Amino acid sequence: MIHGVSSLLIAAAAGYWVLTHASGEKGRVKKLGQLLGLVIIAVSVVGAGCKLYTIGKMCGFCPSGPACPFIMKKAAPPQQQ
Repeated sequence: MIHGVSSLLIAAAAGYWVLTHASGEKGRVKKLGQLLGLVIIAVSVVGAGCKLYTIGKMCGFCPSGPACPFIMKKAAPPQQQ
């Protein structure tokens, strides 16, 4: 799962690269490049945050404690009547 986080952070760096290169353009190309760069950065950072939060929940660092829906619990044995 960490591989996905690193890919998203690399995408955020690519978004920054697009943003910096757009600043050298003129007119609509500049505006479009800036918008695209900001969208790439925002989606990548939010995605990385969500992945890290999910990893934390699965590893037992869940803020909701024992009520965490990602913690696997043993099924109760069937009751005999």
